[in-house]
Parts: sequence; structure tokens; C-alpha cells
Amino acid sequence: MQIIIPATDHGQIRVFATDMPLSADVTGKTETGIAALLGASVDVTYIDVVCISDLGAMTLSEYIASGYDMLPDAVDKAAVDAITGYAILLLSRATAGKEVALNLAPGLRHVTTYSPTLRMAPPADLPSDAAEGVLPPPQPAKAPKSDARISGMVATAALVVMFLIVGMMIWIAG
Repeated sequence: MQIIIPATDHGQIRVFATDMPLSADVTGKTETGIAALLGASVDVTYIDVVCISDLGAMTLSEYIASGYDMLPDAVDKAAVDAITGYAILLLSRATAGKEVALNLAPGLRHVTTYSPTLRMAPPADLPSDAAEGVLPPPQPAKAPKSDARISGMVATAALVVMFLIVGMMIWIAG
């Protein structure tokens, strides 16, 4: 069975199941073991191999809900909780944003794909006294000073300084 994971896949968890015994390469999540199982090279960091008997009283759907914060719908929950043997959880990040074609090993089956639920809350009005009243009309912006005006101001200041120096020289000489 071939499953195509598109390059645009984001935030999903694909759940695979098998009742056959898995090799140490697969349970240890080595690249060769996972590649042999899935028929494609993926990043094993984003794969979880779960032995259902290791979960104890916890169901696989509870494990996924608490570990990955993904809640299943009723059909997914029943199908996931019916898995015996091993579950292989493949996160979208395992494909590194590339399209990947999985060629599943015999005995491995795709059970379901968890998709994130969008949690959008409507905007809430924030009570504040600052939001009350009327804004005053905008004041006209002051025009920037022209180069001619700045030059005139500098010349005037220079003349005043020279007048004071000449006046001081006359006062000292006299």
C-alpha cells in the first residue's frame, strides 16, 4: 500500500498499526529499520513506536491526547483504541517539508490521521476608560525650516557675537 504525504503537510499525526513482531531496528527507531517498515527515508526523531501493552491501563487515544495534545473524533478513537500489538506514530515533521511516498511493509496498515483542530476564540471587548471620548482634530504639522532660514539664523548669531567682541574691545581700549 502506498501513501503520499504532500510537501504542504503540517501538524498531523498518521497512526499505523501492526500485530507482527517488530525488529530491534524498528523499536529502537534506527533509520534503516524505519525505512524498511515505511518504505521511505524519514526523520526518525519525529516517529514514535508504541507497544500497546506498555501503556498499561492507558489507551492509545489517551496517550496521543496527553502526549501530543490531539483529540480524536469518535470514529478515530474507536479505531485507535482497537489497535493491538504496535502503533507507529508518524508526525508531519518527519518528512521535513518534502513530498514523501510511503510504501508500507506487509502487515503494516494505516489506521487514521489526526489533524489539529483550530481553536479560534472570538475577539473579546476589553473594558477601558481610555477608549471613551472623542479625539481632538489633528493639529497641522509645522513646516521644517528651510536651508535659507537656517543660514540666516547662523549669520545673525555671528553678527551679534562680532558686535559684542568689537564693543568689548572698544570698552577695554577706552
